[in-house]
Amino acid sequence: MIRFLIVWTVFSVKSSLMPFKKGYRKLSHSGVALFRGLLRRGGIAPILASANLLCRIGILGHKYRHQNKVATENYRSLIKEKGRIDARWIAVRRFILEEAATWGQSHQIMAQVQTCTFALNRVVAPLHQQKQPVVLAPLHMVSDVLATMVGAGVTPGNATVVVSSSAEQQKYNASARELGQVNLSYCSIHQDNKSLASRLMTLMTETATGQKNMVVFPDITPDYTVQTEEGMSSKLSCHLFNRAAKLHNGVVRLSNAISAQVVFYHLYYENGLKIKVYSPVAAKDVASQMPAIIESAIRNYPNDWLLWHSHSLYFISH
Repeated sequence: MIRFLIVWTVFSVKSSLMPFKKGYRKLSHSGVALFRGLLRRGGIAPILASANLLCRIGILGHKYRHQNKVATENYRSLIKEKGRIDARWIAVRRFILEEAATWGQSHQIMAQVQTCTFALNRVVAPLHQQKQPVVLAPLHMVSDVLATMVGAGVTPGNATVVVSSSAEQQKYNASARELGQVNLSYCSIHQDNKSLASRLMTLMTETATGQKNMVVFPDITPDYTVQTEEGMSSKLSCHLFNRAAKLHNGVVRLSNAISAQVVFYHLYYENGLKIKVYSPVAAKDVASQMPAIIESAIRNYPNDWLLWHSHSLYFISH
């Protein structure tokens, strides 16, 4: 465990080492290798406990410190309770779990991901047996990477996730997906209308015929996609937390286009990685049920939600 603390201390002093780039790269690469080795051989619980302690004393998660105030104010405003959201710990835990499930090859986390996949498949497999197209709608809880890993493993064992253009390169590239043993591809929303339409048509055909599942995150905030060509008109007016709100309506539009059943789910961390799976929702009912599902998940699992630091959340004015 001492070596683990040393590794994270190396990461935390990155800015002071930048003038010595070559030396820092060697230290950084050695630290990453050591960290991944600890994930592979050690238990995940003591690693998370040590990281949590380092977050509390300010060694880890330093770059996320400014998000804490925004996250906590959002939490108090919506939930109407005193308390705080530790955006630093949420981000650091997410990083550790994603490393453990991919590059670290932690048997514990990979087994937990598999258990979550089995639980989700108990809902998804019968839909495929009934020749029903399936749209998987994971929420941004614990880790979007782990959520897509879980979704990619269910029947028929093939999925495409609709994401931003940077997700594949920065978060979960082909090598990481191979290590995670998942059959997953991407469709970026950040492309011109013609290319996006072509990709979506192919994806909808594959989903409608049961060749794969479509994965769309329903709780993405509208301001994240407003800069895209299709994002300006992709908002669903609704009510959240007793306020007028706007959700991105990609799940509604895509499920309606192929008359799919939508399976909402999210991960949470409670002495290990767990999953909450909601009953399938028919395409015609998604617009009415989606806001309630999102609000319920955020209320019941606030310390697992990744988007507290978003300034506008779902109350964007335009």
